[in-house]
Amino acid sequence: MVPRMPRRAALRTVVAAGAVAGVSACTEADRPPSADRTSDASTAPEPEPHAVTLTTTAATVAPDGPDASLAASRTLLESASAVVVAAGDQDLPAASEVARPLRLPVLRDGPELLAELDRLGTRTVLRAAGAPASPTSTSGTPSPSASNGRSTSPAPTAFGDREVVDLDASGTPAAPGLPATVQGSALVLLGPDVTPDPAVTATLDALGVRSATLHDLDPRRSEEDVESLRADPDLPVVGIGGFGPLFARRVRTAQRAPGLPGGGLLPFPARRMVALYGHPNTASLGMLGEQSAQQAVQRVRALAAQYGHLVDDPVVPAFELIATVATGGPGKDRTYSQHTPVKTLRRWVDVAQEAGVYVVLDLQPGRASFLDQARDYASLLELPHVGLALDPEWRLGPKEKPLQRIGHVDVAEVNEVGRWLAGLVREHDLPPKVLTIHQFRTSMVTHRERLDTGLDEIQWLVHADGQGTPNAKQGTWAEIRRDLPDGVWLGWKNFEDEDNPMLSPTQTIAQVTPTPWFVSYQ
Repeated sequence: MVPRMPRRAALRTVVAAGAVAGVSACTEADRPPSADRTSDASTAPEPEPHAVTLTTTAATVAPDGPDASLAASRTLLESASAVVVAAGDQDLPAASEVARPLRLPVLRDGPELLAELDRLGTRTVLRAAGAPASPTSTSGTPSPSASNGRSTSPAPTAFGDREVVDLDASGTPAAPGLPATVQGSALVLLGPDVTPDPAVTATLDALGVRSATLHDLDPRRSEEDVESLRADPDLPVVGIGGFGPLFARRVRTAQRAPGLPGGGLLPFPARRMVALYGHPNTASLGMLGEQSAQQAVQRVRALAAQYGHLVDDPVVPAFELIATVATGGPGKDRTYSQHTPVKTLRRWVDVAQEAGVYVVLDLQPGRASFLDQARDYASLLELPHVGLALDPEWRLGPKEKPLQRIGHVDVAEVNEVGRWLAGLVREHDLPPKVLTIHQFRTSMVTHRERLDTGLDEIQWLVHADGQGTPNAKQGTWAEIRRDLPDGVWLGWKNFEDEDNPMLSPTQTIAQVTPTPWFVSYQ
């Protein structure tokens, strides 16, 4: 009796022998006399090397489920000429052990496997030991026997025409063309408390893909998460665990957007703001214009510091600069609104940026549209620390004039500005913008319930502009908060001359509930 060769050695022998391309099935006696007597192994071409190519785009995948490994493959991989397949959980340890040194992804067998192998361009399937033979194809051709270690029949099997190697869990096969070359790199972000499918973990381990667990589903929220993403901003990122459709856009912001005054990328709730309101060099329009830009920085810093002692959140100083001023006369453009030159505002914006002061540009459009006026200041709004405010009190109809009635705007026009500003944020890789709506009557913004709060690049803030006694202002505060859409932040204004009396910082924090995120002084 011929001694039986151990299974591991037999497998390696079969795998190595089967790799010889174009080997004839004829015997030596069948070879024509004129045939070259050089051994087949010495003349056969080198086996084609295997490669795995990682994705080049950011995307998300569910953390678990029966098809998790295939979903991860579709997201993480562009191609893989060889893969390891496990029929179920019992085969994953063996599959993982084999995949690691061979640098191959691990996939679970299932109804969608063949389609994924087609997409990946897979030509070799390594089947984990212990996995039952794959079902026959629709043609009824049986799968190759595990006894010979590989697919020898040209007929399609459940893996198509692919070469199939049945693996022995006791060792790694000396398969030709392996280990594979991994092309490209990627970062996998795991959502909080997410444990990925074991097959996905095995793939990440085998391919050397770095993974990191985020502190929040929004990667823009945590400075640690942002720092991790900025380490290699060009790296494709795959998210595992409920990140949602905005994941890729948020990742790009975390990778590329400049930081805001006070740090971070989201204006709220990472900070509260305290602002001086007014027009540059025009004292009659608010506190801001009562001094130079540099002096205004010192004044607003001192004011913000008073609030810093009263709240737990960081307090950042801000300027609210009136960019367009409602006027009694129609002006050359017949809009009853006067533009402040960009050059004039730019001096203040630059001083603010240097001093770590956030800036909001305020529009009083008269008969013009908010969007038309906002576009005139696009060069300033392209800066990361500059937001926008809309003042419907001064939004007039075609035949209306300032001070004849309180202005108003339909939310459709407000949403139009929001969409334009959101596009500007995306185009220039900016942090989200504060977009303020000044309001002291519900009639000032019609259909406000339709406010588009789904704009991920915008943080809406409704700012109570009421003036008078504390009781009157509290009435306004309650009125504008009624039926406020979800996801809208709140602001409060203190008037130096019109309030009777004006609340101190301590009174503002103690009496205004909920605590406003933006407090301005006019």
